[in-house]
Amino acid sequence: MDPETLHPDEPDLEGSRVAQKPPAFLFLGVILWSDDTEEDPTVIADRNPVTLARTMAMMIHDMIDDSPAYVGATEFLQSNPPPQDWVLPEDVDDWLEALREATPYPSYSFHQIPMTGGADGTNRTVVNRYLESALQEREQSLSADAPAAPIRQRPGPAHGL
Repeated sequence: MDPETLHPDEPDLEGSRVAQKPPAFLFLGVILWSDDTEEDPTVIADRNPVTLARTMAMMIHDMIDDSPAYVGATEFLQSNPPPQDWVLPEDVDDWLEALREATPYPSYSFHQIPMTGGADGTNRTVVNRYLESALQEREQSLSADAPAAPIRQRPGPAHGL
């Protein structure tokens, strides 16, 4: 069993206590539901990029399945595998990429943020700087002179970030 998955007070298989180490990276997923700059994005974090991609895909699937706001959602959902058919991480990536090709919104992006380093082991300055930079880049891409379509990135958590 991986020591990082244990709780600090949880014994490992041999009965000894294992201290939990902070992850080296945190993976963030950002979902933009529309081009309305007043609408806040959904931000999800996880230590595992594959789990993050699945969580995001499930959240997007549930939202477009329940909402008439997404034009073409019914056709998209009928022509692509449902969540119960997503067996491999690549299945999730393929579904997300098909969504990206089918409609500009909801759109999503993945980010890898360093979490360790610095005197206290958190590297907060680097993380804060990275988040500020990512926010500025996103605001610029949503500005009036940005192209109508969102900037597209390959989803790739299963293929590596």
